[in-house]
Amino acid sequence: MESRKERKVALGFLLIGAGYLAYNITYPLDSWNNPGPGVFPLIVGVTFLLLSAWQLRSTFRIPQNRLESQEKQRELARVKSFVRGHGEARPFLLILVFSLYILLIKGIGFFPSNFLFVVATSRLLGARDWVRPIGLAGGIDLFCYLLFEVWLKLSLPKGMFL
Repeated sequence: MESRKERKVALGFLLIGAGYLAYNITYPLDSWNNPGPGVFPLIVGVTFLLLSAWQLRSTFRIPQNRLESQEKQRELARVKSFVRGHGEARPFLLILVFSLYILLIKGIGFFPSNFLFVVATSRLLGARDWVRPIGLAGGIDLFCYLLFEVWLKLSLPKGMFL
């Protein structure tokens, strides 16, 4: 029963992604050195389609052993405990972190505030250690730098550090 619902949701996401790409096809891509307004929606749409296809594929996967089903049960228990008990404050904390992020962008700049935002939200959403959130934040900052500063030649807020 659950996998049928998951398949429907994944198919719905695939349709939304295809519609998004079909709508954004009217924007010009221009050249690789001087990308047009259609490049970013194309990247987002293709990423959305790939993630939706991956989700759809995972609904057909049968757990190979009891370890996978135990992990799924643990994940379900974590979600239930979030909804029932200790997680009631998390949405408010996430709103607070997001508000601080928006306020800090002009003050300390995009990259430091983005780094702190990703680390804080990762920890609030259940990351158990610090290594993965810090690596994720560094990777996202590097990706944003390469995409916006290097490739698209757009200036992001520098803040007081630069």
